[in-house]
Amino acid sequence: MRFGNNPTIRAVSTWLPDTRQTAEAAVRAGLVSEDDARATGAREVPVSEDASGPEMAVRAARRALALGGVAGADLDMVVHGWIYHQGQDFWSPAHYVAHQLGAVDAIPMGVQQMCHVGAMGLHTAAVRLEADPSVRTALVTTGDRFTAPGFDRWRSDYDAVFGDGGTAAVLARSGPGLRIVSYATSAAPELETMYRGDDGFSPAPLTHSAPIDARRTKKAFLASGGMARFGEIGPQKVRSTLMTALAEAGLTPHDPRIRCATLSRLGPKTIELLYLPIMEDVLKAEILQLGGQTGHLGGGDALANLAHVWEEDLLAPGEYAISFSGGGGFTWSCLIVQRVVA
Repeated sequence: MRFGNNPTIRAVSTWLPDTRQTAEAAVRAGLVSEDDARATGAREVPVSEDASGPEMAVRAARRALALGGVAGADLDMVVHGWIYHQGQDFWSPAHYVAHQLGAVDAIPMGVQQMCHVGAMGLHTAAVRLEADPSVRTALVTTGDRFTAPGFDRWRSDYDAVFGDGGTAAVLARSGPGLRIVSYATSAAPELETMYRGDDGFSPAPLTHSAPIDARRTKKAFLASGGMARFGEIGPQKVRSTLMTALAEAGLTPHDPRIRCATLSRLGPKTIELLYLPIMEDVLKAEILQLGGQTGHLGGGDALANLAHVWEEDLLAPGEYAISFSGGGGFTWSCLIVQRVVA
């Protein structure tokens, strides 16, 4: 989708807890093997001692609102995404985020789409800003805490370690910041069985396994021939999504104004199998891999990557950045933003 009304990310922020667990310490404690720790590609991850996902989302949001010069009361829309337990069993965390920020007139919305949820939340808010003149400002947040007994951050999945944290982005109809130029999306719903496997439908959370064990479902997916399908479909979707976003933005792949591209914060095996070869083949821009000190932030990778681009001042006015995201199900997206000044 090409955006013609200049929706802009006015501010974007990541909030991470101070406590860190290094891969080396996790190996010494018997939490993960040396080989599995190496496969995550992360040297350390942030660990929340007490704050829940929604609470970390609120902390990131307060920082983003302050940076963007926007009051919570001025928000028209709040989109919150998550992939794991939010601290309550039957409840709307999106409304909690809005409540804590004083966004009394905003419409809160919860989004779930596995690890692509932050990118889809951003897409949802941008489309609303593009289409609905009554929406002037929107907030997108993510927040997750991957803790026992329900989740084993080092061993619940292959080739990834899950870090705790919150992310937030403030969007407006125009103004300085990161202008959303194009946002291409694609999906392959037939791959949803990677995270379902052969399991039947359970009556309550964590019935199949506690902690969550995605390795089990992936083994069943592999046995059914699913990995061969994934290996064929995935790269096709990644390439077509990237090329569509570039075309909709009116950019050629080698345009010198494309400064950098970011990828999900996954282990090197997944990145090198699915994403990096295509990105390096198509683009001349620098490909940033940013998960070394955070691990995989669940649905927060996309916003955390944009926060890095913004906070490190990587773009000169007029330059572009590409944010590529993917998540189980499967869904992929490619966002292209341009830095604009007042």
